[in-house]
Amino acid sequence: MSCILIHATKQNGASAALPPQIVSSSTSVIRPPSEQAMRYSSRDTVDSRKHSEHTNPYSPHESFVERSSGRHLSRGDASDTTDYPLDFSWGYAWPKPPVLPDELDRLAMLRSFDILDSPTEDVFDIICELASNALKCPIAVVSLIDEDRQWFKASVGLAQTEIPRNVSFCAHTIISKEPMVVLDALQDKRFMKNPLVTGAASIRFYAGSPICTPSGHVIGTVFVFDNQPRTSCDLATLEKLSNVAMKNLEDRNRARSSTMSMKDGAAETTAVVVAPPPPPNAQLDSQDLVVQAANNTFDGQVVAGPKMETMLMDLLCRTTETQQQLATQQGAMFQTLGQHTVQIDKLADAVKRMEAKLDAREEQEDSMVFINAHRD
Repeated sequence: MSCILIHATKQNGASAALPPQIVSSSTSVIRPPSEQAMRYSSRDTVDSRKHSEHTNPYSPHESFVERSSGRHLSRGDASDTTDYPLDFSWGYAWPKPPVLPDELDRLAMLRSFDILDSPTEDVFDIICELASNALKCPIAVVSLIDEDRQWFKASVGLAQTEIPRNVSFCAHTIISKEPMVVLDALQDKRFMKNPLVTGAASIRFYAGSPICTPSGHVIGTVFVFDNQPRTSCDLATLEKLSNVAMKNLEDRNRARSSTMSMKDGAAETTAVVVAPPPPPNAQLDSQDLVVQAANNTFDGQVVAGPKMETMLMDLLCRTTETQQQLATQQGAMFQTLGQHTVQIDKLADAVKRMEAKLDAREEQEDSMVFINAHRD
């Protein structure tokens, strides 16, 4: 399994700090010793000078602890901040992903949305853009946590659509219904040996907010990554965006249910929508995280700040309103078609009854003619 992040930056002497690994010079792939561990390769796509202006954008006087007491914040040893045990008994240097007590119900709820492996949708792309701009992070993702993978519904800064769950930061986020922040992954017991941190990706900062259903099941996250550690983080926008993601998943599910109801009630034949061809990287290993072209990276040229956030949030709201209007109109149309179908069926039954009566009357008249003919 290989994993490449778009914003992996080259650091002098970085290889000396990594755990023992096997390096293949022919493929430029760094392999951990275990045959099931993730593979990594790097590609320099961002100049560190471009990225430095996005480091620690928040004032140290506005600490995360002051604004977000009670949330999952990681500054050092994870044993001080987590209320679940860490299991290192599996042959890797980082702990196993936590086991959720309601995992089967959670997976059933996730699959009820029929969202996994679906095509991209603008509303989720906008959520990623907002998260990236609000937290000044080059990588932002709307993700769903499946049984053994973390699938990306939308992303900024990544080209691939999934990573294994056993290296996922969000696998720890979904154990709680609260946001989780890792200000410096190298200081967190859960992630300091994680391949996403020690490998070419060099992830240092993470913030994720759970996507929680009304029934209380956490099916995914909206999260951001950065290659630089932070001293503080404001999660307000990230929490709002995870709520918006959940609302759009519900709207999408209702629209899909209405379509299915119309198909069953009106006995209509629906057209088969052919999915677009997969991108070129889809032919690679499904667990590879492929870099995008360098001109798609977060290089500081993206307009940030209140103006851009307001514009994107307005567009997001208008998109959601349009979806709701379409769903309402579609529901009304399906109801009307259903009523027309019932009326047509009633008319057909009435015609059949009239035809039966006419046939019976003709048979009766023929019988009378036959009887009268024999009498004569």
